[in-house]
Amino acid sequence: MLRTLFFVLFWGTLLPATYAQIKDYYIPRKKTHPLIFNHPDLIKRDYHWYIGLEGGGKWMGMNLTNSLTGLIRLRKSVVDGYTAAQFGYLHNLKWGIETGYIRNPSRMQLTINSSRPFVYRIEDLQHSIPFRFKWRLLRFGTIQKRSGMYVGAGMVWTPTRKRTQINQFNLAGLARVNGSRTQFDTLIVENYSYTTGKAKLEWEANLEFVGRVSQHFEIVAYGRTTIAPASSLESRSELFINRLSQSVSIATLKPLTYQFGITFRYLYGFMNAYRSEYEE
Repeated sequence: MLRTLFFVLFWGTLLPATYAQIKDYYIPRKKTHPLIFNHPDLIKRDYHWYIGLEGGGKWMGMNLTNSLTGLIRLRKSVVDGYTAAQFGYLHNLKWGIETGYIRNPSRMQLTINSSRPFVYRIEDLQHSIPFRFKWRLLRFGTIQKRSGMYVGAGMVWTPTRKRTQINQFNLAGLARVNGSRTQFDTLIVENYSYTTGKAKLEWEANLEFVGRVSQHFEIVAYGRTTIAPASSLESRSELFINRLSQSVSIATLKPLTYQFGITFRYLYGFMNAYRSEYEE
């Protein structure tokens, strides 16, 4: 009976101790997938979506056909501020497509020369939709491979642009006749300004310098130029002397504009893939 008791106690103590040693010193390794180390020829590809907000300046030039014998002076160019929102897709940091919304202002400025000069501003606000394609031209750095310079082209569609009169004014004054102190001519300048409705589609070229500041954020410095088939804004002035029409002057906005500014982008929807360099 005593032998049986010692036998049970011996094996009851030995087996748990042996199991504990196996459990402590033999820990199965988790399954891993050393993809890059086993396949050094693989190249990582980066696909992602982004949204962005941008702001900057818009340069606009103007033309004047006639000064009405020096009565009208036109400011040759103005710079106006504008804002926009973006939504786009970038494929392997090489090419991308983009659309969005543009708050698109236009402005001209006339000055009527008199004893008290009268400044007249013609302003118009439209809402545009861009369609852009861009391609990476240069890559900055060899480690991150995420920053670079992109060139692109596309078009800007402005469906809200129609032929509409914006505003008008009439100015009247007197001018001496050949230096006479008693005889005067009556001068009247009539003006009305309008949108032409002829520039709904504009062609665009752009240049971007993209800097990745973190995994999900980029800062972009850009410059763009757009060209339209015709002027989008016109202002017509007519001079009457003693109720007789003498001459007509037309001020137009040049169809070529330039934009520049900064864009802040948020990146999301990352889709990474691996491809062998021998399949390129």
